Amino acid sequence: MASATEIVGQIYDAAFDAEIWPELLCAIADYTGVENAALVATDPQINYSSVVTPRADPQVVSDYADHWWEHDPTAEATARMPVGQVTSLDDTGRAKFFASRFYNDYWHDSGLGAERVATNLFTDNDGFASVVLQASPRRDEIEDDTRHRFLLLVPHLIRSADIARRLQRMAFEKAALNAGFGTHQTGTIIVDAMRRVLFADDAAEQLFAARSGINVVHGRIHFANASADAALSAAVNACSQTRFNAPAGRRIDLNPTQPDTTLTVDISPFRIAGVAPGEPRPAAILLIDDPGRRRRQHADALQKNFGFTPAEAKLALEMLKGDGRAAAAKRCGISINTARTQLSSIFEKAGVVRQAELIKVLMDHGRAY
Repeated sequence: MASATEIVGQIYDAAFDAEIWPELLCAIADYTGVENAALVATDPQINYSSVVTPRADPQVVSDYADHWWEHDPTAEATARMPVGQVTSLDDTGRAKFFASRFYNDYWHDSGLGAERVATNLFTDNDGFASVVLQASPRRDEIEDDTRHRFLLLVPHLIRSADIARRLQRMAFEKAALNAGFGTHQTGTIIVDAMRRVLFADDAAEQLFAARSGINVVHGRIHFANASADAALSAAVNACSQTRFNAPAGRRIDLNPTQPDTTLTVDISPFRIAGVAPGEPRPAAILLIDDPGRRRRQHADALQKNFGFTPAEAKLALEMLKGDGRAAAAKRCGISINTARTQLSSIFEKAGVVRQAELIKVLMDHGRAY
């Protein structure tokens, strides 16, 4: 049996490698003298549950994750418990637990005892991740020594979980930064294999709110266009099957018949070395290019830097397409004479005298857009 010092070392190793958790849970169970130890996480906001418990019946674990977690009578009380507080059935509702369908139709035949002690590693809205020590049905009780030994490990479990969550957040933000985090060009979204949104940068959040055709429903990303949504499912599924990062697995155009609102989404596999305990594993990264937003940002910058009016900024951008003043005027919905007047003002404000010079100035200015 591993010593407390060895287990503490494993606990901190698990902050950097989530694959350690099954072995760690076995070591914790042996050290504390219980039948089984489990890492349980739920997040009702994204309809997610995860259980890591290597000594339990795999079918029992699967049934919990697929169905019974939503009917666990202790879950609501557990989500309200302070991080680090060691709790038992007395704290989360003993009578309610034994009277529930959860116990009588499911847990009673699980091969595990009803008695347990647990502590939250973190809570997040109505979700939580807990380490749970479970008694044997042959001796359905928790000894004082078990509680004492568990209390020695709890602070380290919490610190390890916090480290893992911070590292995961940093990995997500680094990926977004590499893709253009915080710019007007790119929105970055990281999802798991079930399309649950694990991370979205500010640009992506703005697209969610703008009815852009990209929606989040019960924590999962959806495209309003049915064929695009089916393509998204296929792409994310393919990303979840591959083991290594690869070039973009799929490119999807949203609203292709409406050039001003077209969004392009590149979907690639995404992996990180460590995953926060109990949280969904990232599977894919979605990079969203929003030319319309880029155009609006460029127009705003032209107004700010050159003093163009909104109408002048719009005409200047149309002139960048290079098909002449008449075509640009038509796209702007103005007459040739109005375009001529506006261009005179644009030339003066930009400090140029010829159209070729204007195009160069606008192109140099717009390289960041």
